[in-house]
Amino acid sequence: MHLEPRLWAFTKGLRGRIAYAVAIGLVAVGLGVARLALLGWLIAQVFAGAALADLVLSVVIVAVVMVLRGWFEQWRAMVAHETAARVQKRLRRALFEKLCDLGPAYAGVQRSGDVTLTMIDGVEQLETYFGKYLPQLLVSLLTPLLIFVFVAFLDLPVAAVLLTFALIALFAPAAWQKRDWRNAKDRQGAYGDFAAELLDSIQGLATLKAFGRSRERAAVLAEKADYLFRTTMWVLGTNTLSRGITDTAIAVGAAAALALGAYRVEAGAMDLAALLMILMMGVEIFRPMRDLRTVLHEGMVGLSAAQGLYRLFDATPPVADAPPRAVATLAPGIAFEGVTFA
Repeated sequence: MHLEPRLWAFTKGLRGRIAYAVAIGLVAVGLGVARLALLGWLIAQVFAGAALADLVLSVVIVAVVMVLRGWFEQWRAMVAHETAARVQKRLRRALFEKLCDLGPAYAGVQRSGDVTLTMIDGVEQLETYFGKYLPQLLVSLLTPLLIFVFVAFLDLPVAAVLLTFALIALFAPAAWQKRDWRNAKDRQGAYGDFAAELLDSIQGLATLKAFGRSRERAAVLAEKADYLFRTTMWVLGTNTLSRGITDTAIAVGAAAALALGAYRVEAGAMDLAALLMILMMGVEIFRPMRDLRTVLHEGMVGLSAAQGLYRLFDATPPVADAPPRAVATLAPGIAFEGVTFA
C-alpha cells in the first residue's frame, strides 16, 4: 500500500474525478454488503415459516440490488480508466516537452531501447496505477469504517471483530512492502537492460552477421533474459506472500465473527436473523481488501516503471542553450550604401 507523491502531482485538475470514482466504489461496496445482508434476511424469513407469496418482494429487492451493484462497478471502472487516460496524456506531453528541453545531445548518448521503454511501456504500465490501484486503495481505506457502521446495527461486538481484521488485512502486508518495492525496482531495471540489449541487437543484426558475432550476442541476451526471469519470480514471490497475509486475515476474521455471533445467539444476546446475515456476508464483506490485493502487484510494477520517468524528468541538458539576446528595435527600410557600377 503506497501513494507516490510525484505521480499524485500529475493528477492536479483531475482529483475531483478520482474522488468521484471512489464515491461510486463506496456505493458499490455498500450495495454488495446490502445484497448479502438481504439474502441472510430472506433465509431468516424462510426459517421463520413465511409463505411463498410473502417472499416475492424480498426476492425482487435482492435482484434489484444485485443489478445496481454490477452497474455501479462498471460505472466506477469506466470513470477510473478515463481518468487514467487523461493522466497518461498529461504525462506524455510532459515527457515530450522534457525531451525537447534536453535536446539531441541527451538522446545521442542514451540507449534507444531504454528511452523507448520509458516513453512507451513506462507510461502504459501507469494506467493500472491510476485506473485500478489508486481508486481501489482509497476505497479500501474507507471500507473498514463502512463495515463497522453497517454491522454495528446488527451487533456491536461482531462489528468490532470485523473492523479489527479488516484493518489487519489492509495494513499487515505493508510489512513486506519495502522488500516488494525493492524486487519490483530490480525487475524494472532488468527489464530495461534486456529491452536495450535486444533493440541494439536488432538494429545491429547485419553487423553481427558480418563479423560472425551472432552466437556471442545471443549468449548475452540469454543471460539478460534469465536475470529478468529470476527478478520477475522474486516479485511474484513477495507479492504472493502479501496476498497470503491478506487472505489469512480475511478468512480468520470471517470465522471469528461467525464464531462470536454463534456464541452470542446461544447466549441470547443476538437473534438468529442477524447471525444468518453475518453468515451470508462472510468473506465477501472484505471484498475491497481482496480487490486491493489483486491489483497490488500491478501497482508496484507501475511504481517501479515510474523510476525511469523520474530519471528522465531529473536529467539535465548536456549542452545548455545560450540565453536569448535582446534585439534592438529596427525600423523597416532598404538602403544602398557604397554601391557602384563598373
